[in-house]
Amino acid sequence: MRPLLRWSLLGLLLGTNLLLAASLDRRDWPGFLGDEATYLMQAASLAHDFDLRYERGDYDRFVATWGRPPEGLILQSKDQGSSLTFGKPYFYPLFAAPFVRLWPRRGAAIANALLLALVGVMAALALARRVGPAAPLWVATFLFASVTFAHTFWAHADLFLMSLTALALSLAYGGPRETVAELPQVFGQPDAQPRPRRFALRWLLIGALLTVVAFSRPFYLALLFAVFFAIPRGRRKVGALALSTGALLLVLVVALSNQAMRGSWSSYGGERLSFYSYTGFPLVELPADGWSEEIAKRTGPGSWIRPGATLPYDLEPRLTAYNFFYFMVGRNVGLLPYFLPIVLGLAAFHRGEGRVALLAAVALAVACFFFVRPFNFYGGGGALANRYFLPLYPVFWFLAAQPVRGIWLPLAAVAGVYLWPLWSAPQSYPLRPSGGFRYVSRFAQRWLPYETTQSHLKPSGQDDVEHHGLWIKPLSPGAGSTTEGTLLRFTGRSTGELLVGSPRPLAGLTLDLAPPGAAQMRLGGATLRATTLLPSGGTRFDLKLGRPTARHRMWWSEHDYYLYRLRLDFAVAAAAAGVSFTLDPTFAPADQP
Repeated sequence: MRPLLRWSLLGLLLGTNLLLAASLDRRDWPGFLGDEATYLMQAASLAHDFDLRYERGDYDRFVATWGRPPEGLILQSKDQGSSLTFGKPYFYPLFAAPFVRLWPRRGAAIANALLLALVGVMAALALARRVGPAAPLWVATFLFASVTFAHTFWAHADLFLMSLTALALSLAYGGPRETVAELPQVFGQPDAQPRPRRFALRWLLIGALLTVVAFSRPFYLALLFAVFFAIPRGRRKVGALALSTGALLLVLVVALSNQAMRGSWSSYGGERLSFYSYTGFPLVELPADGWSEEIAKRTGPGSWIRPGATLPYDLEPRLTAYNFFYFMVGRNVGLLPYFLPIVLGLAAFHRGEGRVALLAAVALAVACFFFVRPFNFYGGGGALANRYFLPLYPVFWFLAAQPVRGIWLPLAAVAGVYLWPLWSAPQSYPLRPSGGFRYVSRFAQRWLPYETTQSHLKPSGQDDVEHHGLWIKPLSPGAGSTTEGTLLRFTGRSTGELLVGSPRPLAGLTLDLAPPGAAQMRLGGATLRATTLLPSGGTRFDLKLGRPTARHRMWWSEHDYYLYRLRLDFAVAAAAAGVSFTLDPTFAPADQP
């Protein structure tokens, strides 16, 4: 493929993404995801009021724009509620504010698309020195053979942070390769080295960009230390001084501004609360002097550390092993399904120019997430795949030190198996009405492991329930329970998937199917041991369980839980009406593992 065609392909993809953002209509989205409401209101406050204070006017403007309350709004106070600010970093809202002023409903998406286009061009120009004319195709693959581009349509900071990382690395690797400087052959011949002032400004900007990323989540600070090794050896003193100066200046400005506005150097410090329709909103349903009362009756200061603990969690090898497995191939948050082009970066990897340090920085940041947030290492309910990984993703783009040929089409084909739902409907609301994530393909749903350690995953329309001494989480649409948890149900269908947890190992389960019962049953994850017709007209199935699907601590337990994944298919006449049943445990002997 000729260079012009490669650049045209990248331009076509980035341009299409911008057109989709400009035509985005979220009126059919049923609500906001994660921190969207906070970022959108914060950007509108900056755009219209030129401040970060929360006032009644901010609420009214938000409702007038979106036609619904700001569900999930996070606010922060430094003076027991006398003044309120938004409880999220202001970098992304500050960037999006001009676009939100011009286009209140789609401005954030347009800002995201324009930034992604800038990143795509900058990264391709920088990588052309490493991978040659294929650089535009390389960048297009990383952006569009992953979930990256789909973050355009969400008002979250993760794509913004990823873009800052990518821009910083583009500046770091945009210069010529490290070479041994030769003396000029003729007196007065221009030196091939970059101009000192331009060189220093470039590394000062790199330090500032990566510090913004680290301010959003401290674990990304590892990138700032790692990029030091990308400074050319012959100019490392100047580069290191500029890098640290850019970082320190940014720290000083942000810390002082946060202290003045929030009473804390960070937007995650101090007293923070989330507000929903069921809690009421300050200055609307809640009185102006009600902040202290809300703090007292709810969660109090926000923190990633559990109450009463110095460290978030004890380091548990088994839990960490499961998390690493899910981190790589998990059904909803795995890297290989949703960030498959990382294999491209690894294939083109070569030591030198600080690339080993960048890989080590990624490993360190991921390990910190595993340790501090072992039950939510991917970003929670407002995540598209693993949003915490997204700011680290550009590292794999810039691991390249040599061209890689012949794997573009196979990689895109494999990625398409997982990404087809996003490619076919990138503007759609990420959650299916029937339950589950829209971006998870049927192939992933069927064959990839469900992440049993992750607390915020909601793969069906119903939350987990306690049922006859068992913890049960529905994994398929239509699966759930009655309000009292006395009966389990597959609504409108006769098939479904459940994750069954027990504090003790299970030898089997007794399943009582409500009338009219079933003539037979097919299942996965267990063996049918006996069938009995009940006097009520139902059917009793005795199920023998094998080894548990997983065994580890849960987010509410101090000890391991034994987890079993069941796929149930009842042969019933009225399948359209669904089925109801109960499960009772048969515990294994105490000495059975």
